[in-house]
Amino acid sequence: MDFKYMFVYAAVNVFCILTIIVVLSKLSYNMGSGREVRYFRLMSFCYMGFLLCELVWVLITGGAIDLPTRVATIFKIVSTLLIPFMVYWWFLFAETRFESRWVNKPVFKIVAFIPMALLIVAYLLSINSGMVFGFAEDGSLVPGPGIGLTGLVDNIYGIVIILHAVTLMVRGRASYRKNEYIAQIGFILICTAGGLIDAAVSNTPVMPLAIALSFTYLLVTLQESQIYNDTLTGLNNRRRADIFVYDAIGNVEADEPMYLYMFDIDGFKQINDTRGHLEGDRALQVFSQAIAKATSQYRGFAARWGGDEFLVALTSDDAPQPESFLTYVQEQVDETVKEAGLDYPLVASAGWAECTSRNKRPADLIAAADKMLYANKPKTAARA
Repeated sequence: MDFKYMFVYAAVNVFCILTIIVVLSKLSYNMGSGREVRYFRLMSFCYMGFLLCELVWVLITGGAIDLPTRVATIFKIVSTLLIPFMVYWWFLFAETRFESRWVNKPVFKIVAFIPMALLIVAYLLSINSGMVFGFAEDGSLVPGPGIGLTGLVDNIYGIVIILHAVTLMVRGRASYRKNEYIAQIGFILICTAGGLIDAAVSNTPVMPLAIALSFTYLLVTLQESQIYNDTLTGLNNRRRADIFVYDAIGNVEADEPMYLYMFDIDGFKQINDTRGHLEGDRALQVFSQAIAKATSQYRGFAARWGGDEFLVALTSDDAPQPESFLTYVQEQVDETVKEAGLDYPLVASAGWAECTSRNKRPADLIAAADKMLYANKPKTAARA
């Protein structure tokens, strides 16, 4: 290995190490649950271990460090094994972000680790059998017939996440978490592209760069979701709603009006007072899921406006008449309440305003919808 190649390869790994250090420094518990942050850190540490092993390997093979070739080969083997470990932790991270009902159960983690366990066994057996790799007389690495097992394990986790993300989008939950699903798909696709290039042109630093790009892309998406998403419900927040409504008014056509709705859960204070604030949070989440499902059918926009009040905007030409949409929303709420197993109903009062002119002000539309909402609200609920 000539000096120029060694220098470029080493420099790329050093810069990627610095990149992951910056990524970790920006990671906080505001970006997800404690479990999510822990999984993200573990996948980051696996990636950093991969980079350090690759760096040692290239320095030994380039002659910058005077150690036997067999030592360099061992570092290369370890670095190769760390990639599927990184993908495994990413798999758990993605499933947790997807709010999978199984991800916190021990049996799920045991089943999920089976491909990794089999790969580790294959690596250990290769020391004598050469199944995945072997050593030449000079100590260099010799690929075995099962060298593709590492990539196979990576792809198993990646394919499962891609299918899960696509399924969630098709089911209509993409209205408020679409970017999240796309980012998780993008993470594995970028890594896979880097791996394919690395396999086609051996001993190139494309793989480290691709993974660094994937981490950065995922972190930026998570940060963006914190800026514009409501942490409790996953819907857009009020800041994002202000921007959306302003932009939507600017694109309104007389024959394609925008309908802006305001919803307020009836008797929500009573839920908090009699069942506790944790149950109140659960009620908000269930109602948000229903709002998201109903809105996504018409490619609409949904946001938590504040407290137990929600904003919805429909701008598509196939949007239903307000009365029909309000009925549809309540049907979705009833269905979601049943699916969630709540032992009490959720009913929301609603108001709406129609926008047919670009001269309208967002505040006027919201005020009109709010006025109708409280006119429609039961008197007992209004006092509560």
